Amino acid sequence: MSDYNRGIFKQLTEQTERSDRLEVENRELRVENTRLRKKVESLEDTLETLTANLDMRIEAAVAKAVTPLNEEMGRKDGQIQKANDEIDRLKAVIDKDSNNSSKPPSSNGLKKIANSREPSNHKRGGQRGHKGHTVTIPKNLDELVKEGKAKHVIKDDTNGATRYVSDWEIDIQTITVYTERRRPIGESQRIRYGSEVRANAVYLSNVGMMSLERITEYFAAATHGLVAPSEATINQFIAEAAQNIDTRPIVCDLLNGAVMNTDETPVRTTQRPGEGVDELETAKHTTFNAYVRTYSNSTTTLLTANAHKDDEGVRQDNILTRFFGIVAQDHEAKFYKYGTRHATCGEHLSRELKGMDELCMLRWAGRMRSFMLEINEQKKADIAEKRVDCLPLRLRSYEAWYDVLVEQGTAQLKAMRKKSLGYDELRKMVNRLRDYKDSYLLFIRDYAAPFTNNLAERDLRHCKTKQKISGCYRSWKGLLDYCKIRSLVDTSRKRGIDVFFALSQCFSTLPAEL
Repeated sequence: MSDYNRGIFKQLTEQTERSDRLEVENRELRVENTRLRKKVESLEDTLETLTANLDMRIEAAVAKAVTPLNEEMGRKDGQIQKANDEIDRLKAVIDKDSNNSSKPPSSNGLKKIANSREPSNHKRGGQRGHKGHTVTIPKNLDELVKEGKAKHVIKDDTNGATRYVSDWEIDIQTITVYTERRRPIGESQRIRYGSEVRANAVYLSNVGMMSLERITEYFAAATHGLVAPSEATINQFIAEAAQNIDTRPIVCDLLNGAVMNTDETPVRTTQRPGEGVDELETAKHTTFNAYVRTYSNSTTTLLTANAHKDDEGVRQDNILTRFFGIVAQDHEAKFYKYGTRHATCGEHLSRELKGMDELCMLRWAGRMRSFMLEINEQKKADIAEKRVDCLPLRLRSYEAWYDVLVEQGTAQLKAMRKKSLGYDELRKMVNRLRDYKDSYLLFIRDYAAPFTNNLAERDLRHCKTKQKISGCYRSWKGLLDYCKIRSLVDTSRKRGIDVFFALSQCFSTLPAEL
């Protein structure tokens, strides 16, 4: 073996010996570490036992000393909490209005209501694509002149020039027309008002909301005193118009539609039907509450009047009882009995959730409201893109998230103290959203179903306006006549039919039809 190899061998031998020594030392250290760890664990157990005993003794001493004080403070805290809950409840009741609850605008009183519109990123004023409106001359002016609907007057300031610029002035003239109709001798002479006068009187009363006295004054002023029908005569015009209105085509259109919006509003009247057949009950020194109900779709409006709000009036109207489609309504229990499916108003739900969020400090309500509004915005975007339904995957996601939010509301309800602020509101809302899930989500499942019931509300708004002006309806027949005339007027507007023409037809020999 060479010297080099012997040197290598010697180094390997020394390293092996060193490694053996280190392994022996490491084994001894592990044994010592195990012994020390067991000793530490024993000391920790002893310390924990001593600490627990000491804590128990301290807690017992403290409890013995402060228990009477805690009981007294607990009683006072309970009284304070009860008073605070009552204060919060009363504040929430006072702050409720038509913007954050289902209360009607008429209940707002003198309270200033903040703008309920949600802020957007749009600039103020008309948006891109908005159709403008300006005064124009009809392209079929010559035809209108021939039909007697317009008059064309030319004033020439050009001295007969062939090239000129035309300035136009649009005005109206009220001219009294006396039509003499000659008949054989032997019949008595008759003088009556024409259909235009009668149609104008009915329009001013039922659409313009003018009192009978002012209508008489208007006719006298507009015709230089030549025409001035009395108040009794105007009432005859209204009764005649209502009598000649045939509502059967309106009912037929409603029953054949896919969706029917319905709602009702209270009005005051001095008469209402009694218990007997054709018996009317008259109020003395007060008024009765009656209810005007609307059945509407995009092209048709039908108003009915009932003495009470119960289901009996719905059956007497005999509209929903024969309808087999989607009923859009404001979560009225009696309306769920009719139709095949129901689209419960999301706008009413949004206002109630907003009130729960702002008045009861229930942030869950704000999240639920944002979710429902987000779905509606998605539906609007789909309709703008000519889509007829929601994408299946997106719809399943919406339905799943709806369930998650309802469960979150249930969990928050369990964590709340009974009779605390917002407890009853949250309990009712969670139960309603769970029980009527199909009704609240129908608008996104079927794009024919509306998100809101605003169509029906708009069709009833004029009833409150007339009541504010007149105070009440003077007779039950007057209320029924008003409902029939407004049904004709509102349906004509929706269908683009001239309202004056429709009212004029009421005074022809045939019943007015649409």
